[in-house]
Amino acid sequence: MPARPRLAVLPLLAVIAVGLFLSVVQVFNYPRLSPVDELSHLDYMFRSPTVLEQGDKVEQQAMRTQACRGVDVEGFDPIPCPPGIVYDPDIYQEKGYNTAATNTPIYYTADRALAEVIRIATPVDNLFIAGRLAGAVWLALGIVLTWLAGRRLGIGRLPLGAVLGLLVASPAVTYPSATVTPDALGLAGGAAVLLTALRWEQRPTRGRAAALIATAVVVSLIKLTFFAVVPAVALYLLLHRSRSWESSGVTAFAEPGEPGTASVSASGRARTVVALATGAAALVAAFGWTLVSNARSHQDPNDLPSMATQFAVDAFPWRGLIDSAFSLAQPLLSPWVGVGDPTLMFFSTNVVTMVFTAGLLAAALFVTHGEREALLARCLLLAAVVFSLGLVVLGYVSSHIYFALPNRYGITLVAPIAVVTASLLRSRTSVAIVIGLAVLASLMSALRLLGLTGIPPT
Repeated sequence: MPARPRLAVLPLLAVIAVGLFLSVVQVFNYPRLSPVDELSHLDYMFRSPTVLEQGDKVEQQAMRTQACRGVDVEGFDPIPCPPGIVYDPDIYQEKGYNTAATNTPIYYTADRALAEVIRIATPVDNLFIAGRLAGAVWLALGIVLTWLAGRRLGIGRLPLGAVLGLLVASPAVTYPSATVTPDALGLAGGAAVLLTALRWEQRPTRGRAAALIATAVVVSLIKLTFFAVVPAVALYLLLHRSRSWESSGVTAFAEPGEPGTASVSASGRARTVVALATGAAALVAAFGWTLVSNARSHQDPNDLPSMATQFAVDAFPWRGLIDSAFSLAQPLLSPWVGVGDPTLMFFSTNVVTMVFTAGLLAAALFVTHGEREALLARCLLLAAVVFSLGLVVLGYVSSHIYFALPNRYGITLVAPIAVVTASLLRSRTSVAIVIGLAVLASLMSALRLLGLTGIPPT
């Protein structure tokens, strides 16, 4: 018997509530700027919708924020910041150069707009805090879009709720959702590409194809590494040749009449055209912006920021290919920055990573019944590895640099991996176990974040 409408969304609402709580608590209990380029992202957000150029340096508002609050790195404590003082960008990290200037202003403008709404609608008047709080909204959007994608595949509410509950407890999800960074849109971006692809697959109209291509382009333009999800989804559309849109991943908790059971016909030619058009359009957009950004650069080649020189290598990093090959396939493995009790953080990070990695590998390697979720998992795994190798090669060819790829570069793969993982929960026992882990990980994260010190006045 179908669930009552009011009860049907309870798992979703519960997950959103937990995610918002953890994100907001970290915003108000984490005073320092993130060392993961938050100074640059904050400066870009303050100056949006201006399009920055390579060679631009951070301005006074961002420098004052860092001076008053410090950076979450030893030796970067807050310093006296009386009104009227003029800060010298040359003494800031990366010689004051805005390292986010290679990005488009899409995220920064959206975050600034949402931050202004937050300032109007809430007692929060500080633009920096409002910009961080906007990350909680982006997290909620990502949860909703991932939920819709999973439901469109016919995955039950409880399995989806269990996996998403585990997801929001991850420090690697909370951290970008509580700081100013384009990665705050990573979950929503990956979910949006997957959802629009499934909508087209269910009903292959020109309008839905255009929506898929446009979504892939916009997501790839937010940040170059966001492109990772596009080849995975495009490859899935290219390889999936079933002519009827029937969800093979329906669990014992799915209700009859789910969106994933609608009958439809999509020719192999249509799949090929849409898949190739999606991948090509996103690729051209992402690298087109990179070329435009490089052409507009006014960076002094004799005065480069340290990040442009410390990773320089003399020979191709063959060992780096091996070291980074599976980095993007485990996007939640690193908590970004150690915030709070390391034992609690270690527990939440590893529990979430083990479940998601097991879900992806199990679906990709051991499900042999031709299910669409298994095909999606294989495409995700292949795209993650190939894109990782491609980034290493691109870094060396373009700049003769190499660094171990951060796991966060695969942030747009999180939503599809979550859906794939949820599709494997086909018994009440498995769902109950994941719900238990989600509750435990959420409690650990809450205790960790509540134990932080509050934000000092500025």
